[in-house]
Amino acid sequence: MMMNRYITNDAEADIVTFLAEWETGRYGKKLTWIILVKSFGYSRQALSGNKTIKKAYNNAKEVLKGACSEIDVLSDIAKENKQLKKALAEAQEIIHLYEQKYIRWQSNCASRGISVDVLNKPIAPSIKEELRKRDKEV
Repeated sequence: MMMNRYITNDAEADIVTFLAEWETGRYGKKLTWIILVKSFGYSRQALSGNKTIKKAYNNAKEVLKGACSEIDVLSDIAKENKQLKKALAEAQEIIHLYEQKYIRWQSNCASRGISVDVLNKPIAPSIKEELRKRDKEV
């Protein structure tokens, strides 16, 4: 490939238009000087030495960088949302199983004549708990 030495005004306009199209994401997210060198045949030094092209290049890079980070943020939010929905579904399933177990226990207790008051009665402390309580009082 032959590299041209000077960038003409028409070539400069074409390159700036190309960079403006690149900003839209039409050609991808990754923009490098090598891509411009291969596309237009000018050296990297000639392209970056042209103030108009360099400004358009930097602007395109910033726009793409912002677009990438917005896409990445949205992707991360979507992943987190998916994980949270999965965790919520698992928690709801566990709650449902406990509700079923409670209903089963309630039915079994009622069939054996055990009242709700008896079920809600506090559990007596163990011997170890009583000893610890006495040791703290002394």
